[in-house]
Amino acid sequence: MDQLIAKIGKGLKGAKDLTWDEAKFALNAIIEGKASDVQVGAFLMAMRIKTESISELAAFTTTVRKWAPPIPLPHAEKIVDLPLYGEKHNTIHVVIAASLVAASAGAGLFMHGVENPDVPYDLPQVLRHLQLPIAHTAAEAIEHGAQSPWVYMDLAGYHAPLTKLLDLRQAFGLQNLSHQVSRLLNPARVGSQVIGISHPPYLDKMVEALDMLGANRALIIQGVEGFPELSLSAPSLARELRSGHISSLVFRPDDAGFRSGPFQAMNSAINGPGSGSPEHEAQLMTQVL
Repeated sequence: MDQLIAKIGKGLKGAKDLTWDEAKFALNAIIEGKASDVQVGAFLMAMRIKTESISELAAFTTTVRKWAPPIPLPHAEKIVDLPLYGEKHNTIHVVIAASLVAASAGAGLFMHGVENPDVPYDLPQVLRHLQLPIAHTAAEAIEHGAQSPWVYMDLAGYHAPLTKLLDLRQAFGLQNLSHQVSRLLNPARVGSQVIGISHPPYLDKMVEALDMLGANRALIIQGVEGFPELSLSAPSLARELRSGHISSLVFRPDDAGFRSGPFQAMNSAINGPGSGSPEHEAQLMTQVL
């Protein structure tokens, strides 16, 4: 493990990408507890500084997929995988309202994420105030999927090793490779994915990694605060993967009939006292819907 840390930890000019087998070995060592806590921290931070290559992202995703079997959701061919691992600090979770509208129109959506104590409040808190169900295991996700086209699953009950890496966000004060891998995970291995990311370099990296993994169709969006949401304040860049062909896309507010506005217009606390809370956000969505 120390040799792999040295390989990726020599700075922006000296660091080298891991091979496919090296990336798998390193992540397996971390998950199996064969790497010390110091080695885990060093590896994750060195990888963050270097940033993951396309091949590394694909190899990491292949590795974590082997630690949890695919979830056999009912009607999987009609479902879109929607990972929600961004961090909302300033805007409301528009994706919740949008997903409910999409589901009511007949779309199947499988969303997954984790509890996040590093933000003022997180998406699961809003879901609870809306009295929407949260699946805590694969079995519950299957049960919910048999009853509704709208499913949200807490990743912790499905993939504990990956959740443990996500939880290191608190100790490090920074995200690590697990946040990107969780977006690529696709627990039910459905044929369509919509993924939100924050940093522009991941637009091309994520879509290329999905192509390496054999994904059929995916849309990667540089969304609001890392969520698969389009911005009202600026064009949203995206990449689409469709049967091996990758296209660059740009979504503008007027494409959907909206006027452009400042980022502050999307602020979760814009509506006065009591706003900026999961209770208020749930009330706002209820009123809108």
